[in-house]
This record gives sequence, C-alpha cells and structure tokens, in this order.
Amino acid sequence: MNANTDSLETNTKPYPRRCGICGEVSVAKCRIPYEAEVLHDGKLHAFSIASLGIDQCARCGEQFFTASTDEEIRLALRNHLGLLSPHQIRSGLEFCDVNQKEFAEHLGIAAETVSRWLAGASIQTRSLDRLMRLYFTMASVRDALAKAEVGPVNCTF
Repeated sequence: MNANTDSLETNTKPYPRRCGICGEVSVAKCRIPYEAEVLHDGKLHAFSIASLGIDQCARCGEQFFTASTDEEIRLALRNHLGLLSPHQIRSGLEFCDVNQKEFAEHLGIAAETVSRWLAGASIQTRSLDRLMRLYFTMASVRDALAKAEVGPVNCTF
C-alpha cells in the first residue's frame, strides 16, 4: 500500500454503518443497475449504468448516493455523450505543453473551470469539448487562439 491509498482508506466511512431511515446498522456498499437522468448543457440525458456503486441498507432498502456515486454518474454521462475525460484533457495539455492557466486564456474561460474539469467535478459543454479537440489536434488552432485579442470585433469577412 502507498501513502495515497492509506489516506483514502482512513477517510472512508466504516461499513456496515447506521441507516438514517430505519436506524439499523446495515448500510453497506453494493453495485446496482441504474437508469440515470442528468440535465447537462440544457438537455435532459437518459442513459443506463450497468453497475453503479451505491450505499444501500440491507434492512429497509434505502439507497444513499455518495460523492463516489456522483463521480461514477458523471463519468458515465461523459461516456454516454462521448466527451473528453479528465485524463484525456490532462493528456492534451501535456501534449500541447500548456498549463491550465494558459489553456483557459486561449479558450476564453476561467482557469477554475479547467481545474474543475480536471478534477472531474464538472463536465464541459459539447461546444467546448469540440473546441478542445481542435486545440489538442491542430497547431494552427492553438496558434490562432493564443494570438487572439479580446476586444471589439472588427472582422472583415
């Protein structure tokens, strides 16, 4: 075991634990099939998760969503929508040799937004996902966005 695993194990709740509904000490981790509905990017998305980790009371059946349950649902939504994962975004940044702050400036978003994507705490819109894919794969897009000035639009089309 390494230091990271040890710290994760000490921060988890012991099982079984007491149910907040029936009061019995019978809540344990389990995996269930789950039909999710998540509002993202202005649209309700319905999708199935074959095996979702959840805390469930063996006595009364009450289910409790944890932070790790929510994280699994966000990952499943990303997969369902075909969006870049936090790992893929991080790999793109490394490939392009840019830090989070530079990347955010190039895309015209807050650095905190990029940080939340990398942490898995929020999910990018489809339009930003497409822009990131272009940014990561085309040097000309990276160069154009890096040189773009913020100000009044004076386009001569």
